[in-house]
Amino acid sequence: MTEQYDTVGSTYEQYKTKATLPIVENFTFFNILSNFQEKTILDLACGTGFYTRLLKKRGAGKVIGVDISEEMIGVARQEEHKEPLGIEYQAFDVGKLPKVGKFDLVTAIYLLNYAENKEYLLKMFQKIRNNLVENGRLVAMTINPHFCVSKSNCSKYGLTVLKEETLSEGYYCEAEFNTDPPFVIKYFRWSQFIYEWAATEAGFKKVTWHSIEIPPQAIEQYTEDYWRDFLENSLIVGLSCQN
Repeated sequence: MTEQYDTVGSTYEQYKTKATLPIVENFTFFNILSNFQEKTILDLACGTGFYTRLLKKRGAGKVIGVDISEEMIGVARQEEHKEPLGIEYQAFDVGKLPKVGKFDLVTAIYLLNYAENKEYLLKMFQKIRNNLVENGRLVAMTINPHFCVSKSNCSKYGLTVLKEETLSEGYYCEAEFNTDPPFVIKYFRWSQFIYEWAATEAGFKKVTWHSIEIPPQAIEQYTEDYWRDFLENSLIVGLSCQN
């Protein structure tokens, strides 16, 4: 499903830099990641390389970015050409990912929510684990299994959930990103049980969920009231798995 990004490469970059949801996404992600300086990182679903570049700039060792979208990888390579950081980008469907190497960390910002069924989610976790060193770690951001669209939406934070259709073990979803022009992305919101089943079935020893955190400067800039809906009904959540 991530091939849908082939038509929105540079527009998605606009969302990452102008919407407010990425502020808390970024803060939470790096808090979960903690000490990654000098470590080798495989950044899956890297898109245009937004986080891939941040990881390298903040001290990571070897970094490779992978995305299914040739359009996204093309934008990432253009950015690498403009500002060389020594990052390599490859186009792969993660479900068919070969052993790219043995990495200390695999990062995956909005990858797992594109698995169309639990079997493909399992395959993703297996491919991820195959590219980790012993005791390596996966750090991911994904769609919160406990989000409730009838409770509140995320429009003021940068995107609007348009649809959630019930499946046997989760939901098929569509969301519109508030960019110029806007674009719609399709994804899945799987249950906590399905995520944990897939991770442990793939061989991960420990699965940990991480609540969203708001950086103090974002509370100061936008006020606590602005973030209340997001904290009470967060669309996204952090997930880490120990190999």
